[in-house]
Amino acid sequence: MPFVRKEGRLALQQAGQDIDILTLAQSESHPCYIYDGDDVLNRLKALKSSFDRPVSIHYAMKANHHPEILRRIAAAGYGVDTVSMGEVKKAMKCGFSADQVVLSGVGKTVAEIDFAIENQIKQINVESVPELQRIIHRSQALGKVASVAFRMNPDVDPKTHPYTSTGFRDNKFGMDQSFLPQLIRLVQDSQGAVRFMGLTNHIGSQIRYTDAFEEATEKTRRMLDHVLESGIPLSTFDIGGGLGIDYDQYDPNKDLAEIGDYGLKMSQALKGVDLEIMTEPGRVIVGRCGILVTEVQYVKETPYKNFLICDSGMHDLIRPALYRAHHRVEPLQLKSGETKIYDVVGPICESADVLGYDRRFEGVEQGDWLAVFDAGAYGAVMASSYNLHEPAKEIVFFDGKAY
Repeated sequence: MPFVRKEGRLALQQAGQDIDILTLAQSESHPCYIYDGDDVLNRLKALKSSFDRPVSIHYAMKANHHPEILRRIAAAGYGVDTVSMGEVKKAMKCGFSADQVVLSGVGKTVAEIDFAIENQIKQINVESVPELQRIIHRSQALGKVASVAFRMNPDVDPKTHPYTSTGFRDNKFGMDQSFLPQLIRLVQDSQGAVRFMGLTNHIGSQIRYTDAFEEATEKTRRMLDHVLESGIPLSTFDIGGGLGIDYDQYDPNKDLAEIGDYGLKMSQALKGVDLEIMTEPGRVIVGRCGILVTEVQYVKETPYKNFLICDSGMHDLIRPALYRAHHRVEPLQLKSGETKIYDVVGPICESADVLGYDRRFEGVEQGDWLAVFDAGAYGAVMASSYNLHEPAKEIVFFDGKAY
């Protein structure tokens, strides 16, 4: 369990010690992200062991790209899923070898494709026919072979926020089955410029229903079987990522049970597939590991609404403003006093700058510190420089040591 209460104060338990978060926050005197790195590695282990067959895990670094977290994941032997040349470069700088790197994304530039080909990364996930044509052209120009997989759009509604849905027919991602004949012809006519590795799908993020994953896997598997039956040899089947977490509450046993259920259901859906199975988790690995700590600058009470005005806001954590996402918000130190309802807001000159609506606090005062929970995924990586506030610092702990 990443963060616990010790005599009313929030603490991180690692390596037999309790790291007091309030003391740490006050020493920084500025908003900061605090991560439990041990929890990240434990979740990767839990996911890997949940499958009844070997599986290649490629961590989706768009969720959190803290360099020490990347270094530890690479050192543990896992792969990485990237969506830009910047991410590929950072991943390799942090210890991932080229054959551990997958490049996804719908808008790959010539420079990004050239970099991937020249470094001979494991797999480029192709999102469209024009992209495959560009990859073939650049491979021929560079005199190297590019390993590609086709990202298929299985037309599955993942029942998540529309902004994080990527496998429905109206989304910009992937291709439906009708494109397969043209894609295969392009590969066959490329004179060996590309190596067709397999198929992949990714239907979105923050998905809590395993039936959506099962449906997507079954639909993509039918496409895979069609390709294999035509005599084309393949080596990989990438089932994507997107498994979510419960932002309303935290139960470590329930989290592990949901990870286990996902692995079990996917293992069943993959029976008989004699290829390397790849998966690309992000949020479920790092979401729980992080909190954003912020200081209450003013307690503003009006006849209409009460506000806790903090020094962190949508510039550090945009999810509530962008998705109306819910994050638990609690004081670093519990206090007694009058209980009131507040909106937790930030300093940014936008009415959307809200970290939490209608939250209940007891005895809260100016100068108190708050923790915004489950901020390890899509927090610091989505921060902006809007209003030119100093960005929140990121601190990760491994074995009780800060990095």
